[in-house]
Amino acid sequence: MKVFPQCGVPAIGLSLVISLLLGLAVPSLAAEDKTMTEASPLDSTKTTDNEVDESGAPLKQAPIDLSNTEADEMAQSIVKIYTTAEKNSTLAPWNSDSESMIGTGFVIQGNRILTNAHVVESSTFIELQRDGKPDRYEAEVLAISHEADLALLKVKEESFFKKGKFLEIGELPRVHQEISVYGFPTGGDTLSVTKGIVSRIEYLEYAHSGLASQAIQIDAAINPGNSGGPALAGKKVVGVAMQVAANGEENIGYMIPPSIINHFLKDLEDGRYDGFPEFAVVTQQLVNPALRSKHNLSKEQTGVLVTKVCAGTTSEQYLKTGDIITKVDNEPIENNGTVLFQPSKYIDFNYRVDQHQLNDTLHLDIIRDGKALAVQLPLDRAVTSVYTHDKKPRYFIYGGYVFTPTELSEACQKRKDYDKNEFKDKTENVSIVKVLASSSNVGYHDLAMRIQSINGQTFNDFREFYKLLKQVRTPFITLEDIDGYQVVINRQAAEAEQVELLKRYNMESIQSPDLDDLEAELVKAKL
Repeated sequence: MKVFPQCGVPAIGLSLVISLLLGLAVPSLAAEDKTMTEASPLDSTKTTDNEVDESGAPLKQAPIDLSNTEADEMAQSIVKIYTTAEKNSTLAPWNSDSESMIGTGFVIQGNRILTNAHVVESSTFIELQRDGKPDRYEAEVLAISHEADLALLKVKEESFFKKGKFLEIGELPRVHQEISVYGFPTGGDTLSVTKGIVSRIEYLEYAHSGLASQAIQIDAAINPGNSGGPALAGKKVVGVAMQVAANGEENIGYMIPPSIINHFLKDLEDGRYDGFPEFAVVTQQLVNPALRSKHNLSKEQTGVLVTKVCAGTTSEQYLKTGDIITKVDNEPIENNGTVLFQPSKYIDFNYRVDQHQLNDTLHLDIIRDGKALAVQLPLDRAVTSVYTHDKKPRYFIYGGYVFTPTELSEACQKRKDYDKNEFKDKTENVSIVKVLASSSNVGYHDLAMRIQSINGQTFNDFREFYKLLKQVRTPFITLEDIDGYQVVINRQAAEAEQVELLKRYNMESIQSPDLDDLEAELVKAKL
């Protein structure tokens, strides 16, 4: 999986970060802007050549007062975001630290601030500051979409909105259209603007979620701190800066398009975030002539071949392996799996799925066994980020073994494979991520493994594993991985060392708070 660097930046040690980036020669983050970059979009103190005094010398004009102009109001609506976030360690889940980040946001309708999700992820304290103003205003997260890398903030002090105005979301820009990206990148404290053009509009992976969606590529420099800043064409927002190129290419940045922004805002109209619908089907392009001939397709018939329908989903009731999907929402699908979205511009057909809200109906035209059919497919399941966000670590330590859970990715399986899977009800894996050295776990100090069973019994989630371990009454606890590798714990020795381990590793608790109710339940059952 490619890693696309996001453009938020830690506030602490900025000079060190910049030095390291320059030393590593990552041009997309460290290179100077090759397009015009202003200290402030409001800098307007120029004199005119045709205004002279009696001797012919140019007149010195006083700076223009922009305090009440439309340009000033626009600039007042773009804010610098200071985030203090909780930072947790996978290898030491009982411990946490804090991290400071800087990003950009802007005011939209309803006295809300729009920014990137990764700018405010795991936040414990958020402040906003306008360009050139010393005052900071406390804010909090109103809603967040890790799938779209977007977040809405609410400012606690209403007086914040007395200046400036909200920025309006515009239409999807055209390729080669000129835009201006606003933000607070590293290297200064004032609002900057970088001009560039839209290079392309594609369907690609978002770094924050690991999910693919429509994105705008621009040649304007996007640097750390620009995250969440608006891109303007005219007076309207046509994108939100989110990440730079995966391989460090110079002056290639990516923005979240208006279609995704509007989907997020519309989703929240009922006061709840539902997310983006999942298309639980795997398809194949129909470019190859032999493949098309096998399915008896004429030259005029285009589309994609359904190769798998995910078992356990609603899609099983409407689609079958071997179906040819020819249209989505009445838009023809080309043999390479794309649909037209602008004149002469094509994009992955899943773009049309992303335009729908959860529980909408997707209209598909298909060919099944040579016959044309219309299918109304309910979109009743939301797609979720590949990564875990905004969650405190869950852990349990026993005998020095640090156990943590990981959620299972819902892999798409064919029905026959799904029915054979004896672990289809499993929702979490449990792993030993670290071993805190002690006399009872000698020989396993460098161990890391995923646990398949405990004393021969399988489990479906972390809580079930915890109960099974705590209820063992035999002298030994045997943990096995999928290949049969065994970790044997002497129960009496492990329990005798628990208190000492707490002191030695400065732990307040041997387990995360989410397991406290189970512990109380087990203690009560013993009485």
